[in-house]
Amino acid sequence: MLRKVGTVPTCSIIDLMTLRVSTRAFLLGLSLLAASGCASTTTETWQVRPPVVRASSSGLPFFSRRRRAEAEHPNTAVGVVERSLHERGIRFGTDGTPSSLYHFLRAQYPEVAASEARPGDVLFFDMGDGSGCGGHTGLVDLVDSGGRLMFREWRDGSARRSYVHPGQPHARRDRALILNTFLRVKLPDDPRSTRYFAGELLCSVVRPQP
Repeated sequence: MLRKVGTVPTCSIIDLMTLRVSTRAFLLGLSLLAASGCASTTTETWQVRPPVVRASSSGLPFFSRRRRAEAEHPNTAVGVVERSLHERGIRFGTDGTPSSLYHFLRAQYPEVAASEARPGDVLFFDMGDGSGCGGHTGLVDLVDSGGRLMFREWRDGSARRSYVHPGQPHARRDRALILNTFLRVKLPDDPRSTRYFAGELLCSVVRPQP
């Protein structure tokens, strides 16, 4: 014996339901709607921002010059300085050692007194290992009112913000204020004449200009 079976409401039929439908009937309609495949699915969208390319005096985009510098000497003291100079339009290449950077910059740009250093100047240090003034390098970021320099460097496997005070090279602190960063680790068999502070090891300040 055949029985009459009611048809399942379609999406269009349910959309035409009026507000006079009882709450129970409306909830039943929603259940049938979901069962018939009319329920919507959530689509996750991702917004990808295009890279911002800024023009420079050299005609090369900043990001391309930065990537090239990182590819040459990534994660080195020289790489920190080279990236900044490349972004300022100063084009050059070295073998990746502080010594080669020192000799190149000294031959091309003026050396200034440490007391006259300003942001963007390049610092060189004699680490006492026989490499001379090109033993280590950093880049001046800030000069405070007391003459202390904050500089950017890469040392012992990480990027650092360090300090050097040309006017007080042998002092570690002035109360709570750090004047000079330790650039060398003290070892038990070090001679008494060994220097450790950045101010004691600072040997040259060069001012590169595009």
